[in-house]
Amino acid sequence: MSVYALNKVLREVNRNPQVRERFMRDAAAVAAEFDLTEQERSAVVARDIGALYKLGAHGLILRPFTLIHQISEPDYLRAIRG
Repeated sequence: MSVYALNKVLREVNRNPQVRERFMRDAAAVAAEFDLTEQERSAVVARDIGALYKLGAHGLILRPFTLIHQISEPDYLRAIRG
């Protein structure tokens, strides 16, 4: 598993407007630029918050990612709690 790369792609989407814009257009292409497992890549592209959390995405990186994608706090909490 490549937890570092997983957190890095989320962080880049969160903090870099150019990466965020590209991600919104083609999430798969952006995810392919990082050394992710197939499971991680699928979770990133699908914006599967529960899976991202289980795969090791840090909450302080994951929550801003969910805000960008307009996921409410109750939905975020439900996803990470399983």
